[in-house]
Amino acid sequence: MNRNFLLAALFFLLVLTGYNQFVTIPRMQQEQKAAEQQLAAAQEELAHTALPSLSKAAPSSLPEEMITFRAPTAQITFSSKGAGIKTFLFDDVLGDLDLTPYKGEGYFATLPQLDFTESQRTQHSITFSADLAAGVEMHKTYRFNENGINNVNITFNNKTGSDVELPAFAFNFGPGLATTKSEMSDNERESKAVYLMQESGKKHPTLVKFTKSEESPASGKDWIWAGVQNRYFLSVLIPQNWTAGTLKTDRHPVTTRKRAWGLFGEAEVQGPQLLINVPAQTLAAKSSLEMKSDFYFGPKDYQAFEKLPYHLSRSIEFGFFGALGRLARNVLELFYSWTGNYGVAIIMLTVLLQLILFKFTLMSLKSSAQMKKVQPEMKRLQEKYKNNPEALNREMLALYQKHKINPLSGCLPLLIQLPIFLALFNALRTSWSLHGAGFIWWITDLSSKDPYYILPILMGAVMFFQQRATMPAGMDPTQAAMFKYMPLIFTLLFMNFPSGLVLYWLTNSLITFGIQTLANKKIANMK
Repeated sequence: MNRNFLLAALFFLLVLTGYNQFVTIPRMQQEQKAAEQQLAAAQEELAHTALPSLSKAAPSSLPEEMITFRAPTAQITFSSKGAGIKTFLFDDVLGDLDLTPYKGEGYFATLPQLDFTESQRTQHSITFSADLAAGVEMHKTYRFNENGINNVNITFNNKTGSDVELPAFAFNFGPGLATTKSEMSDNERESKAVYLMQESGKKHPTLVKFTKSEESPASGKDWIWAGVQNRYFLSVLIPQNWTAGTLKTDRHPVTTRKRAWGLFGEAEVQGPQLLINVPAQTLAAKSSLEMKSDFYFGPKDYQAFEKLPYHLSRSIEFGFFGALGRLARNVLELFYSWTGNYGVAIIMLTVLLQLILFKFTLMSLKSSAQMKKVQPEMKRLQEKYKNNPEALNREMLALYQKHKINPLSGCLPLLIQLPIFLALFNALRTSWSLHGAGFIWWITDLSSKDPYYILPILMGAVMFFQQRATMPAGMDPTQAAMFKYMPLIFTLLFMNFPSGLVLYWLTNSLITFGIQTLANKKIANMK
């Protein structure tokens, strides 16, 4: 890898970075701003038309009030405007965590142009009431249960002697859902509006993610639940005795982040907002209408989800090799039940995987060692037949046959191990169980990065010695440079990875290095 190549690559990266920062990103922000203006105009129009038959009797606007309530897993603050959740202060193992710090109507807010007041409270529930018009009442009750499946019921009472047209309204989610400090840098990418639907002919429900601002034609009869999520948290509504209308989503600025450590100023961070629309309907004279819903608001705990209804575990993404990921997660939990330490459980899981793959690992290392042993002879053949490719291929094949080398035997084990690594990567990356779980000394949270980068540096050192042990003499300079810098690249890449994942990779590298050392000695003693 010569100097000119490095300079050219650096120049290309600078041009690409500059184009993204000063052309692509401003263009996207301009388009997003235009979309937000259209949405704001539509929402303003809805606010003025949402109460077509009851608007004249709507109560006068009052200052927003905040009402606090203690739920089993959070301290919650409700807004009098729409009776939505303005603050959800989750009882996290690492300290209180505000999952809704961004400005908006609040989660589960309905008809924010109305003024709700607290009308009843028990240990586990709170009820808000508002007047749609003279003789037409709306009551909204939240009930919080120990298992995490909560309830939100809306009741309309028409005490008048004539039918009334109830307004169309929406349940609001967002904008944005916060997460743990260790995940905030990835939260913009991970935060999405979602819904779960049962497709015909499929055994398991499908998780559908909104990737842009859009209105989905999917109605309540097509989906089981809908809401917003990020890597670690989920907030969804689950209608029971009513059918929702369309789902509408958009993204809004929620905070800012520094571009390239502040060298290029700050960029907007956007979060998803979802509206679950409820169509207008007629309420007969002297009658009531109750809309029952369940909801979930909390961490994506796979172990807990497996015991709950509504397939909430489908919100946890295990990737393409999901079955392997779920199996790895279950084995990890089994080892944890034996040891009481997730770090030790990860090491045990890594050892188990190495035992299962030992034959393939040995095959790969043996092939690598054999190739290294015949490298001088291969180089001699390449020099001798550099102008005769056919003769070179013939002689190389004879060389492989002579030493009983199968070049593909080094690739096959890697292809077998790749799905397992990807499955385990996703299983550890999304594991709520690792959040706040300590290992030893300085590792107090296996879901966040190593605060002193000790594990990534150890991992890089092991990889460096592995590369030195397997690098053939006389290797092409470009390939040699790649081998030389690979440990450094991996070290930098893993710096901000969850320490539980780095622990797995470090343990895996140590075991592989040990097997490699023994294999090299055995090959060296072969005649």
